Amino acid sequence: MIFRPLNSLTVGRLAVALWLTCLLGPGLSAQKSATNQTRPNIVIILADDLGWGDLSCYGQKKFSTPNIDRLAAEGMRFTQAYAGSPSGAASRGTLFTGHHTGHARIRGNYGPDGHPVALRGEDATLTEVLKRVGYHTGVIGKWGLGGDGTSGMPENKGVDQWLGLLELRHATNQFPAVVARHDPLQRLFNDPVLYPTTYYLPIFVNANGLQADHTQDLFTRGASNYFAKFSPAEFNKFRPLFLHLAFTLPNAGEEPGTNAPTKYLGSAARFASEKWPAAEQRKAAAIAHLDASVGQLLKQLDDPKFAANTVVLFTSDNAAQKDGLCDPAFFRSNGPFRGAKGDLTEGGLRVPLLVRWPKHIKPGTTNDRPVALWDLFATAAELAGITNAPTADGVSLVPMLLGKPLPKPREFRYWEHHAGGFAQAIRAGDWKGIRAKPDAPLELFHLARDPGEARDVAADYPAVVKHLEALLKSARTESNVWETKPK
Repeated sequence: MIFRPLNSLTVGRLAVALWLTCLLGPGLSAQKSATNQTRPNIVIILADDLGWGDLSCYGQKKFSTPNIDRLAAEGMRFTQAYAGSPSGAASRGTLFTGHHTGHARIRGNYGPDGHPVALRGEDATLTEVLKRVGYHTGVIGKWGLGGDGTSGMPENKGVDQWLGLLELRHATNQFPAVVARHDPLQRLFNDPVLYPTTYYLPIFVNANGLQADHTQDLFTRGASNYFAKFSPAEFNKFRPLFLHLAFTLPNAGEEPGTNAPTKYLGSAARFASEKWPAAEQRKAAAIAHLDASVGQLLKQLDDPKFAANTVVLFTSDNAAQKDGLCDPAFFRSNGPFRGAKGDLTEGGLRVPLLVRWPKHIKPGTTNDRPVALWDLFATAAELAGITNAPTADGVSLVPMLLGKPLPKPREFRYWEHHAGGFAQAIRAGDWKGIRAKPDAPLELFHLARDPGEARDVAADYPAVVKHLEALLKSARTESNVWETKPK
């Protein structure tokens, strides 16, 4: 996107500050409490490539995440939560549509032509469903479900307020010179000279390669102001809010060679005293930065009347990645599991999932039941009181959150992956099957006895293999985009 950058960093900072303030409103303390609210606010915080073992509440020992850990101490921690896919766009798509990757429109980061695949008009999303029943819907951060000019843009999928990065490739730069925004209520920047578009917001302090305003801080400020502007108070007619806050951290940590100041919150300098590889220092700093942002937002939501009416869910789109800079084994980022992002093994699919809802969820509870990101669609729908939500693959977690009898689980959970070929995985009970390519034999693991998937026992249990193979054939539908057929 081409725009005319200003040379003054002061003007840039002022412009962003004014936009975030005027666009999204005054502070929370200025608003009347939501005493008459009948449905809860729903906030989903999605980290980027945060591994199952990257949080101290999941066993991380080399650094701590005290703010995110609060969600576990004050709510429920799931030990067997799964990403929607080993790839980011597909995983995010499962959350928004409630469909696993055998039924979803988006089944990988890029289609066979090398371009991202966008959601269609007929692909019902969580934001569309919630908006129809009166929720104010916001998305801040990394989108990945449709680029510029497509039917999958946030404002085409039920999003009232939007600030962020449309495509995954935009999120590789943590100091972007421009971000997208959809702002029908407050079009602050309409000056045709300084702001030649109404959709793209220049971040002047990051122009020409400068690194002054990190997306983590930009998105955190946006979320904080979103809570203030759209809190379900009397002036908003107690309209509940939904926010999907998709951070770009930790990813694999900051890119090497960053020229951000050492005082910067995510700077690797904060771990300089540790005798760790530089890439691991950057990753630890990125997670600390993420944790600080969550802490800032939780402090804002700690108002008793606001907190009791707000469900906060924290998870990650994928497991931690191994990309040549960071090694997930260094921090045991993916816990005791084998593999990393991009794999269909447990190490590539397990993610943290924490849920806080004061006065509803018993603090400090642990849930060992297998769940997946596509369950969050049905969960949010039930929280909103929706009884006729579109049919999807997930089940609502609300009974579990409230300590009620567990609903009947789905017979199986299914994943497929299209990076460099076609692979499938399925879990039914404690059995996990993985087919690395269409003509490969099914590998079989018993997760209760072998959570690290160290021993393939397919030869010992032919009946189980046959059952899982039959499920694999029925689990997916053919797609005119993802045409690879399973064996």
